[in-house]
Amino acid sequence: MSKFWNSSWFYRLLAFILTIALFAYVNVEKIDNTRQTGTKNLTILATKKQTVSVPLQINANTDKYFITGYPQKVKVTLEGNASLVTVSANTQSFRVIADLTNLGIGKHTVQLREEGLNKDLAYSIEPKSIEVNIQTRDTKTMPVQVKYNKDALAEDYVAGRAKVSSDTVEVTGARSEIDRIYQVVANVALNRNTKNDVEQEALLQALDSNGNTVNVVIAPQTVHVTLPVSLPSKKVDLKLKQSGTGESNRVYVLDSDTKTVTIHGPQAALDKISSVEAAVDLTGVQRSTTKTVDLKSPADGVTVTPESVSVNISATASDNTSASNASSSSSK
Repeated sequence: MSKFWNSSWFYRLLAFILTIALFAYVNVEKIDNTRQTGTKNLTILATKKQTVSVPLQINANTDKYFITGYPQKVKVTLEGNASLVTVSANTQSFRVIADLTNLGIGKHTVQLREEGLNKDLAYSIEPKSIEVNIQTRDTKTMPVQVKYNKDALAEDYVAGRAKVSSDTVEVTGARSEIDRIYQVVANVALNRNTKNDVEQEALLQALDSNGNTVNVVIAPQTVHVTLPVSLPSKKVDLKLKQSGTGESNRVYVLDSDTKTVTIHGPQAALDKISSVEAAVDLTGVQRSTTKTVDLKSPADGVTVTPESVSVNISATASDNTSASNASSSSSK
């Protein structure tokens, strides 16, 4: 057996086995490299199609012209390498432009173009073109009118003068549109049977004489409106009336710093009231003093403001008392 291990056949067999093993190892490496290269190539060659919404950039002299008719955004479909499409869609590092710099007043059809998109990507813009109307720009200052539904007020209630955060606004647009404006309104929405003051942020609208919306830009776009809501009111005279049983030997004179009061209630009731009486009780009053007198409602459903007044009572001796005292002094 030892002769075999030392023979030339043993070495020949061993060399053969090593050759086969080396061959197998090299081919396995080649297969693995081929698979990895194929995977990388598939990754590089993978394509993608994606549609994104992009703001439309208008190139024009907007200080001189007012332009209408164009959309704020357009759709761009990107197609190509998946990584490039994803990056371009997420970062939106490109723009879609409508170039109006060489156009004058009137209506025009303008082709849209992109700028800044990777050259390896295919794209399409929807719409491909837009219709624009270029007009001379004009600006005008106008007052704000507050509008509301009076039928939403509770019965007998009325709305007072509305307070607006900005009494006037600036409207900008095509001169032809500016000339159409009849009024700028702030519409205040009232709940049914409104009885209390209303505060709202109201959107402004420019309207023509027929109530149609005019296509202009309003600055500011909204205003804060405060609408006072209450029962009708009016001021009437305050009349002081003596009541109770005063001292027989005293003369009373009534006076108050409050000369008028305000009454609130249904208009029909207010129309019948010209003054409010304050009944001043003189019972037990022997010298000049001041009293607080509550004011009573002059009619059902009518309230008085203030609810009470301060009344000055001047108490002096009567003529009979003075004469009697004089006679007593003479007889002595």
